Amino acid sequence: MKPLVSVVRPAALLLGGLALALAAHAQTIKIGMVNSLTGPHSSFDLPASEGVLMAVDEINKAGGVNIKGRKHQLRVVSEDAQSKPEFAVSGAQRLLRDDDIKVIFGIMTSGPGMAAATAFSKSEVLYFGGFTLMDTLLGKPGAETMLRTLNNDATVARSFIPTSTKELGITKIGVMLPNEDVSRSIVAIYKPLLEAAGVQVPLVEYFQPDTQDFAPVLRKFQNQGLDGMLTGTNDALVEAILRQATELGGLPKKFMYRGGSGAPALKYAKAVDGFTWQILTRDLDNAADPKVKAWIERYKAFTKKEPSPNTYWGLTFYDSVFMLAKAMEEVGSATDIKALTAKVKSMSYEGVRTMRFDKDGRAQSDIDIGMLKGGKVSSVRASAN
Repeated sequence: MKPLVSVVRPAALLLGGLALALAAHAQTIKIGMVNSLTGPHSSFDLPASEGVLMAVDEINKAGGVNIKGRKHQLRVVSEDAQSKPEFAVSGAQRLLRDDDIKVIFGIMTSGPGMAAATAFSKSEVLYFGGFTLMDTLLGKPGAETMLRTLNNDATVARSFIPTSTKELGITKIGVMLPNEDVSRSIVAIYKPLLEAAGVQVPLVEYFQPDTQDFAPVLRKFQNQGLDGMLTGTNDALVEAILRQATELGGLPKKFMYRGGSGAPALKYAKAVDGFTWQILTRDLDNAADPKVKAWIERYKAFTKKEPSPNTYWGLTFYDSVFMLAKAMEEVGSATDIKALTAKVKSMSYEGVRTMRFDKDGRAQSDIDIGMLKGGKVSSVRASAN
């Protein structure tokens, strides 16, 4: 009988080991992530990736996700889009081939983002993205389970315009933007909202995107009784506009920047009377909110590095990971994608950001508005409502 026992025992051990392995597997929920971890877009996507990993780490350390009384740990499977559409597609396809991955986060820029989203639209996954052109997909067939975690232009403008015009005391504004389709879209959104806020918009001018000498366009705004200028759309252009505007004279000294940085105005802090800009997550440089201060300390502990000027993109997906975990617990499933999407859309989540989504999956989040006034830099929080 002894040989029989010696044969049966290893079999029992193998079966027991297999059962443990299966149990361990069942207690893990895979989350896919595709971001440009290398290449020029990594300045946006790398901080966004850190935010996802940070949230997952915090959820797991707090006990994981409780689905029907059973604890689950989250595990991230990451792919590098390399700042190129073709690599975004191949990374997305690798994630989609894993049947255990039902939720995917990532991509902040539209080239790689549109390529990956096309692949996701043909699959049963819940996708959280951040890139601008994602708004052209939402609300259409194939995007029913897609969510963009950053406000679109129209949502940002609804809070940016009344806050900026009130803080800077602007009543009559000129608009100066590059001659591009996106600029005409900005004007179509911003001009009616400015007028609804009681601000006159008598002059809109476009300049060629490769312009270096802005004087001919700026002279059209001279001595027009304007007390503000709205401009964009990147730091280098706006810094050049501010420099040449201060040199010319006879122009407004209050500026609203449709962009995400106060850097263009810092060199000219004594020459301008006011400058506002859009911070689509939270202001980490002038943090007054205890939630933001605490997040910065957790970020430093998790990444072992100090925040950089781009670290605020780390909050792009951070709160959405917690929303997802909460939705899984309330739905009682990590795989019912339609139910999870509906649950997330129904939530209002008070995290580091205040996160909400509309019926099409567009973020309706509070933002911070950066402000340079009286030579001092600060920020104010503005509601999306």
